[in-house]
Amino acid sequence: MAILQEYHRPKTLQEALALLQEPGRRVPLAGGTDLVGRLETRAIRDVDGVVDLRALGLNYVQGDESVLRLGAMATLSDVCEHPVAGSLAHGLLRRAARGEGPINLRNAATVGGVVAVAAYDSEFYAGLLALGATVVLHEADGVVEIPLEQLTQIHGLITEVRIPLPGPPRGGLARVARTPSDRPIVAAVAVVDDEGRSRVALCGVAARPVLQGSPLDPPDNFKGSADYRRAMVPVLTRRALAEAQGGLGIG
Repeated sequence: MAILQEYHRPKTLQEALALLQEPGRRVPLAGGTDLVGRLETRAIRDVDGVVDLRALGLNYVQGDESVLRLGAMATLSDVCEHPVAGSLAHGLLRRAARGEGPINLRNAATVGGVVAVAAYDSEFYAGLLALGATVVLHEADGVVEIPLEQLTQIHGLITEVRIPLPGPPRGGLARVARTPSDRPIVAAVAVVDDEGRSRVALCGVAARPVLQGSPLDPPDNFKGSADYRRAMVPVLTRRALAEAQGGLGIG
């Protein structure tokens, strides 16, 4: 495991930002499900210390009539258990969260961490894309809100993910995986509004989850070839849309 020389647990966003901007190689620590594994395997070596974000009060899930706010430190389990977040679009986020891993991982993995890592096979990230999520970033010179599909680089700290409400009433999810409990080889997440307009996001077919119509660059690995992944996109898209259009989502 990489040897860390520093551990910081700031109490305010300003303190956290200052620590991350000071000279030295520090990285933010959220749930640790990705970072700790990479440190243990030495997949990353150029880190001197971590900035633990757990004391910043970002572990909330709040909803009103117009927006659902997911604090960056809210866990996937927090999202699943919230009455609004867990039932949105026939339980779409709850179902997508299950694709991230077992319950012990969902109890630790955070919304901000999932967005920051942007794993190519993340169903939860794809679910956020389909639901039109935006990301709030606190930077040194202010606060910005960016549509998730436009977030390619992170400067500063992710503090919140916002989903417009009331949101589409129906959602669908279709996936292929080696086993039901595995992360997907390919997955499609779809939502349909009351006027029949749809929005589909895909994972497993590019470097990060993407909206339907984006360029595809699927990986070619032991889980599935690039050709197989491409072939599954229209199949899974049809299945996800059929489920959403039929209102058959399972919470």
